[in-house]
Amino acid sequence: MELEKMELSRLYRVLGWPTNPDDPAAYERFRSIEGFARHLVRGGSLGSLEARDSVRILDVMAASGIAGVAFAKALASRGVKVKLLVTDLRVEELLLAEKWARVVGIGGDRVSISYARVDATRIPEDLGGRGFDLIICWGSSMPHLDVYGLVLFLAGAREVQAPGGILVIQQADLLPPILINNSFRRILVEGEVLTVFKEYDTRRGVQRRLAYKLPQLEYLGITESRLWEASQIAAVARIFYKNIEVLDYIEPVLGRNTKVIVASNPRENTPSWRELARIPP
Repeated sequence: MELEKMELSRLYRVLGWPTNPDDPAAYERFRSIEGFARHLVRGGSLGSLEARDSVRILDVMAASGIAGVAFAKALASRGVKVKLLVTDLRVEELLLAEKWARVVGIGGDRVSISYARVDATRIPEDLGGRGFDLIICWGSSMPHLDVYGLVLFLAGAREVQAPGGILVIQQADLLPPILINNSFRRILVEGEVLTVFKEYDTRRGVQRRLAYKLPQLEYLGITESRLWEASQIAAVARIFYKNIEVLDYIEPVLGRNTKVIVASNPRENTPSWRELARIPP
């Protein structure tokens, strides 16, 4: 009998990842992301956006939109008008984006925010059209994508970007510590979630783990994740973007070093998202 895959909404409710502006840890995350975004805008990798009158931002797998709002504020502080679209499969989290905007003092005629339920592997189909100057995927969300999902995400992102568009991905380097330090754990505790390794899917490149809520060991379902490393993501991104940078970023909540991949100048001659979506995993 096939075990039921755990819903993301349920997983994150139990994990308690800080996304609400009322949470001091979440607010600390916001200030850190905003500071990093300001650095990228002021003469860094996003310097070209500062010269524009307006910028369209797409925040993918955004949860509460914490990163999208942080980047929007960084650009708005430089006089740029911003249209931010926050997307995720968890609609209840998306509703927090407007709260973030109120708390950090942006909005009005400078920043407008909308949200939509979008699958990161089906961006062109769920959104249609193009014209996003900046696409963000922040919060080490890549493990939710298998090896085929990453390709579909990057292909879809490229297709909805304006010429000269930029893609920013933050991701912890998950595989190297396991290989170097032999730190793979068959039993793992994260917050109030205990997971037990079940199997590895070599076809899709993901591990499956049984998840339980502590302390009562309530069975939650089965989770799937891909242990990505930054070099893998950067290498695949180079198929769809001409320029790739890999930067360091310290995640304040966990206190760990992560990577920020900045991909710019979308290529015109690549396989289309629709063509790739027809290839079975």
